[in-house]
Amino acid sequence: MSGAAWAQGAGVQLYENGEYEAAVQLLHEQLADAQPPSAERALARVYLAASLHALGQAEEARKQLELLAREYPEQQLDPVRFPPELVALSEAIRQQVISEREFAAREAQLLKEREEALRRVPPAPHLFLRPEAFGLFDAVNRTGTLGAGASLRRESLEGSLRVLLGKPPVFHLQAGWLPGHGAWRPFLGLRAGLMPGLESYSAGPVVGARAALPGGMVGLVEAGADYFFLGRDDRYPFAVTVQAGVGFDLRLR
Repeated sequence: MSGAAWAQGAGVQLYENGEYEAAVQLLHEQLADAQPPSAERALARVYLAASLHALGQAEEARKQLELLAREYPEQQLDPVRFPPELVALSEAIRQQVISEREFAAREAQLLKEREEALRRVPPAPHLFLRPEAFGLFDAVNRTGTLGAGASLRRESLEGSLRVLLGKPPVFHLQAGWLPGHGAWRPFLGLRAGLMPGLESYSAGPVVGARAALPGGMVGLVEAGADYFFLGRDDRYPFAVTVQAGVGFDLRLR
């Protein structure tokens, strides 16, 4: 502040005259008024702290210096006008307040950066379990059977375990890829079959589609070509099958 600004105010004059109690009362009243201009308010806060310090009210003086540092962090006490211990205390409080503000600003910046980084990270993919019921038609043997199973899907990958309810039962394990993201998605995969009753197994490709139906239902259709690894000659080593059925998606996460 300019020298003229420091010389203004009755409270300042009372302090200069050594009338500290009167200065405290007047300066308290000045600060309680509606917001005065910034220079006047800072001046009143400085001289109030100085008057309290002169009266030996160290804790009250410290509170005023802290308020001064928070309201006007650029304000420093003139070492020519005020006692050295008051100037040193004011500077220590001012530096502490500045450090707190810098720390809070860094924390806010780090929080903002973390929030931005989280927004850039794609959400974890959903995992779905789908119970299924279907029918199978064997085009070579011209036979049909019913089956049930369950599929596990994560984004574009799907794996399933199914059992055909024939005599003997046949177990299918298949895995594949579902390109696209629409209500209708093609399916491309591989299938392995196990026939415990015939002591045989099979493998082959599968193509099909998945169609989203109302109520979380999913329509399934697949065509597969299986080669059977048989130890006997009375059965065809190949089978072309068509499966069709429905499932219900249960979201696990």
